[in-house]
Amino acid sequence: MLSLKTATMAAFMAGTTLAVPAALAQDYPTRTIEVIHSYGPGGGTDRFIRAVGVPFEEISGQSMVPISIQGGGGMPAYANFQQRRVDGYTLMAISPDQIIAHVLGRIQMDSFQPLARVQYDQGMILVPESSPFQTIQDFMAHARENPGDLTVGITNAAGFDDTVMGLWNIETGAEVTTVPFGSSEMVSNTLGGQVDAMHEEYGPARGLIESGDMRPLVVFSDERLPVLPDVPTAVELGYDVTLGRWRAFAMPADADPAHVETLYGLVSEAVATDAYQQIQEQAALQYRSVLLGPDEFQAFIESEIEVYTRVLDALGLTD
Repeated sequence: MLSLKTATMAAFMAGTTLAVPAALAQDYPTRTIEVIHSYGPGGGTDRFIRAVGVPFEEISGQSMVPISIQGGGGMPAYANFQQRRVDGYTLMAISPDQIIAHVLGRIQMDSFQPLARVQYDQGMILVPESSPFQTIQDFMAHARENPGDLTVGITNAAGFDDTVMGLWNIETGAEVTTVPFGSSEMVSNTLGGQVDAMHEEYGPARGLIESGDMRPLVVFSDERLPVLPDVPTAVELGYDVTLGRWRAFAMPADADPAHVETLYGLVSEAVATDAYQQIQEQAALQYRSVLLGPDEFQAFIESEIEVYTRVLDALGLTD
């Protein structure tokens, strides 16, 4: 980054006037950036923050640390974030869970200044290897002929997975019934035949696919995954179902624009490092994890709110 003196001299030599916000000089950040989240230590969001935090510290000289505040459907974490000083040193890790909370009237997304969407996964419907359904067309035909008969394991009721499968029902007219489990219970119940299929992202399901224990029938993405070239996408079948689990950073709505610009620059540098990219690939998140900056991320959030509102209304979960 140019120093204030160097930037000013460059502007003078170019015959232009250059205004440099104070926060873009070398005095920010000068201490640890804390990232509040509502999940457990060691979980996916915690690992995401730490993965970005390592190169972030090397680039900025300051730490980025996760602050886990669990329970209460994410409300304690949100309240803590709201109560913090707006000084550029507190972020919140946000995901589709915050979109759902907004649509259900629990929080307001306009209390966030979107900073950077970093990760973007793609989900899929998977069946056990022993399943009689060899294709997604077979699966859908049975569901249309027997509405509600097929069961799909998900994690957490009225959450992200439920929304995706609700959208699938709306788009295809092939009604399936969701059954909520914890993550490990969902896998064991699907393998054991207690449910017909499950919804999961490619990364967590990769081992099950590679071992041959499960078969993906459809991917909720715009394009086929290079590692699963024979698995069709919902889009190519004519169904607009591309919702994926994403992870991102947000600042308070009234954050200093100079802080937003500086932090986004640092995060984008951190995400571009080999160290972060290797971690992303290890988690199989590289296929559509395109970094979005503040403006693009804001537009993405608005589109997500529209989709989630439509689905949650149809599921009867909104007032």
